[in-house]
Formats: sequence, C-alpha cells, structure tokens
Amino acid sequence: MPRETNRVTLHPNRKDQYGQPIPDVHVDDHPNDIAMQTHGIGQADALYKSIGAKRTIPRLPFPSTHNMGTNRMSENPRDGVVNRWGQSHDVKNLFVSDGSQFVSSGAENPTLTIVALAIRQAEYIAGQMSKAQV
Repeated sequence: MPRETNRVTLHPNRKDQYGQPIPDVHVDDHPNDIAMQTHGIGQADALYKSIGAKRTIPRLPFPSTHNMGTNRMSENPRDGVVNRWGQSHDVKNLFVSDGSQFVSSGAENPTLTIVALAIRQAEYIAGQMSKAQV
C-alpha cells in the first residue's frame, strides 16, 4: 500500500560511473502489508503441515521489482509528473511508459496494464505526429 514516507531521492554521497548521484529508494511496509504477509505465511505453514510437512521455513518476499508512483500520472502538473498519455507536464516530448506513472500499485502484477497504457500512448504519439504536434 502507498505510504507518504516512501520515496526515491538522490544519494548524498554515492555516484555512478558518470559521477552522477545514484537513486536512493526508501520503502517502509504499510502495517496492512505486514499483516497480509503474516497471514499468508501462516496459511502456507498450515497447508504444508496438513499434507505431511514436518517443518516449514518462512521466508519474506523479495523486494518488489515494479517501481511505481515515482512519475505520478495526473491532469494537473502540481499533482504529478505526467498527463493521461504519460507525457511529461514539464518536457513536451518526454513520454514515460512504465509503472512509475501509477499513483500506487494494485493487487496484482502490473505488466498487462503497463502494456495497455504503452499501446494507447503509442497510438496517441502516432496521431500527434501525423498532425505534426509532437
């Protein structure tokens, strides 16, 4: 679940090979995320033991590989980074085609939604190019 304290900033000291600050990703689990993890681990333990497991070893999930919410989609530039087409409010010909434009993550893998938005975006860009708008 989204948390106001989750953020991506530039690392104050560490740099990449080009001398640029690297991203510093800070994520705190929401109490509901922790409750769901605890419940899921308990359910899995009960299932495995019901079919004969003598011992289970709980393991927390790996960190998410879908970064979301860092280029928030919004109609108003003061509320986000890109418009409904994934186009930057500040840089006319910059389009974002990934999950970062979501306000927050959903309950499932975002890949198909990202693909649908990218196809919609490509059609928009093609239409704008045919009108010489982009």
